[in-house]
Amino acid sequence: MNQPPPPGSPNPTDWRTITIIFIAGVAAAIMLAKGSAAAPAVRQELHLELAQIGWLMSISNLATLLFGTVAGQLSARFGLPSMVKAGLMVMTLAALGSLLADSLPTMLTGRAVEGLGVVLFTVAAPSWIASLARDEDRAMAMGVWALWMPVGSVIIMLLSPILITYGGWRALWLLSAAATALAWLLIPRPKPFEQQNSRGAYDITALRRLAPWLLAIAFACFSFQFFSVFTFLPLYFTGQLGVTESAAATLVAIIPLMIIPGNLFGGLLAKHGVPPWQLIMVPALTMLLLTQALFNLGDTGATTYAALAGYGFFLGIIPTAIFIQAPKLAKTASAAAPIIGLGMSGQGLGILLGPPLTGWIAEGGSQWQACANLLSTVLVLLALTALSLAIATRKKPAST
Repeated sequence: MNQPPPPGSPNPTDWRTITIIFIAGVAAAIMLAKGSAAAPAVRQELHLELAQIGWLMSISNLATLLFGTVAGQLSARFGLPSMVKAGLMVMTLAALGSLLADSLPTMLTGRAVEGLGVVLFTVAAPSWIASLARDEDRAMAMGVWALWMPVGSVIIMLLSPILITYGGWRALWLLSAAATALAWLLIPRPKPFEQQNSRGAYDITALRRLAPWLLAIAFACFSFQFFSVFTFLPLYFTGQLGVTESAAATLVAIIPLMIIPGNLFGGLLAKHGVPPWQLIMVPALTMLLLTQALFNLGDTGATTYAALAGYGFFLGIIPTAIFIQAPKLAKTASAAAPIIGLGMSGQGLGILLGPPLTGWIAEGGSQWQACANLLSTVLVLLALTALSLAIATRKKPAST
């Protein structure tokens, strides 16, 4: 019979459950990233413009923008495990329903419903992980969680050429539905005292401070960058460099692949005392050069691989810093969910605005330099946000 630990005794970090939640996160990332992987095939079948492809990628995050904080409130009301499972189920049903889509409006509707499941999941999952880790393990646990998106993105980008060849874009939707359904089955039923501990009053006092809002802006800038580049770089490679769709997908997969060591390196630096704001600002400034390089490539030689790898590595440091900083801003366990919910709203804003705006600026693939300049402007905003975060989180000297 499962009993709660005696009062005063620290719970050991539940790495088994954290691993399962992470696997479920990878499934959710496959659900999100499949829009980018399927972009060329969907564009060809439905005769879409670049801006419409951008909306197909970003519409799933409309729910994240609108309901991020609401999802945090639901997590506090019904418990984190319940929201994780609910999110996975909504994603699965939405992806299965989209298999019947034959027009842009029906696909957009399906992606929007997927987004509802994503926001329920992505607000609850990191909060649940934070509650399962001891204080000394929490930075490492959140650093591992930060890998969910790049790992899922790598998987879908590498599998997409084969799946699209044999089953079209619908094969990606079917894979994503199978992944989230399997994750739903893997999520363990929480012990009664754990489910009770994951509930609590919805403490929004932390949102009265500036720092959580700065984290949301940082998350918006990060997601604007990642999803804009991830969506349109394959089209840039096929249109400007003349590579095949499968080769373009493989090349772009280098970015999320290199985000993984970037995540881990960011966690290592944080463990050795580097403050999160520095882990945001330094990569942002470095990526200014790399972004310009990405949209001025002349071939697919060594320079291309180096630019893609460098971009992914430095980009990967940023979400680790955000996820490490977020729990530090919560003075109570029930304050973590609204902070992370606000961050997810920032992520949703970045994804909602980034791909459509980038696609509109691209104007049919002839204005890639303008896209690079737009993304560079966002990186400047990210660096300024990091500097503001340093000021907002600076500890006041103890009064004597």
